[in-house]
Amino acid sequence: MLTEEQNRLLTEVEGDAPLGHMMRERYWIPCARSENLVADGAPQHVRLIGKDYVAFRATDGRVGFFDEHCPHRGASLVLARNADCALQCLYHAWKFDVSGKVIEVPSEGERSEAFAARVRLNHYPTFEGGGLLWVYLGKGALPPRPPLPFIDLDPTRVWVSRTVSPSNWFQGVEGTIDSVHVGTLHQSWISKHFGGGKGAIAYALDSHPRYEVEDTPYGMKAAALRTLSDGRQYVRVTTYVAPFTSLVPGGGNDRNGTIFIAVPRDNHSHMLFWGFWNEDGPRMESEKQMTVGERDPNNWVRINQGEDHRWGQNREAMAQGHFSGFDGCLVDEDLVIQAAQGVIQDRTKEHLCSSDVGIGRLRRWLLDEIAAFEKGEPAGHSPVTVRPLDKITEPNLSWRELA
Repeated sequence: MLTEEQNRLLTEVEGDAPLGHMMRERYWIPCARSENLVADGAPQHVRLIGKDYVAFRATDGRVGFFDEHCPHRGASLVLARNADCALQCLYHAWKFDVSGKVIEVPSEGERSEAFAARVRLNHYPTFEGGGLLWVYLGKGALPPRPPLPFIDLDPTRVWVSRTVSPSNWFQGVEGTIDSVHVGTLHQSWISKHFGGGKGAIAYALDSHPRYEVEDTPYGMKAAALRTLSDGRQYVRVTTYVAPFTSLVPGGGNDRNGTIFIAVPRDNHSHMLFWGFWNEDGPRMESEKQMTVGERDPNNWVRINQGEDHRWGQNREAMAQGHFSGFDGCLVDEDLVIQAAQGVIQDRTKEHLCSSDVGIGRLRRWLLDEIAAFEKGEPAGHSPVTVRPLDKITEPNLSWRELA
């Protein structure tokens, strides 16, 4: 278990919280789906690390990312007009180009240009990759782009959705490191989509893996090792790229998999960007059928506790054999469990066990990183793209030999 102070360090991001400061200064932060930003379309509200911003795509395709409120009288620029490569505030028609420069102040008449030159709207660098818009909120030199395998892929090879979750960001990250819950919480979903077949994902139903964890400069690798009936072992390695991203194996090779990115909006909610990538071709048809459906990819899961505190759980389905009672996408199950832990889980009351090795190491790695940041020590980065690992091997073969 953690102390109360350690739990705050890992969960609080607002104001002067050390974690929020580190995230702003050291990392590119994913903040929106690229498809949701349309040239001359509606500006998008973005809440990150306790503050509010606006993102928009200009007429020429460039992206602007500003503080939400107009520097004149504080009107929201989410309501602004978006045309002619500029946002125009509705209140008094001030105009801002994508760099945050004030280009027109109509009320000042012939003094408009001189007056505008004295005002600046806070704007932030961005890049687009992997179907997402990424922003840097710090004041220093731009950090390296994250070493993720889907960043530079053709859009046909990546699909990513967005969900706002009413729970702290760290609950989202911890859920991706925990491989044991796949065989319990998601067992009905796996049975429905894989029919108990012999594909690698089916072996996740074994609920007693042996864990090995390895720290890396960019985060960590969490390996779940399962012995199969024929003596071979199933190796499933989740790769964590600090601070937001986990790459989960997709089955068969390391060139496709599942993306989980938990980004804090504030202390009490986070955005989950969830999807798939395939470096060797378009996403598999099975993935499309299991994900896209009729849902809005900008609001993929909508969860509500409800008056009965059951989050929409179907108890009749449970009586008929469904394990969780959430007969939708597996991410529905994850987000409900995380939200039901409490807005910020109290980790001082836990009783961890051997299957929580990855969770414990994740916490220690991040606490050490926060401490190093506060001492002014440089961040660790990977010079190469990193991937997850999913293999069936000979008995006792070290998973590190496969990487």
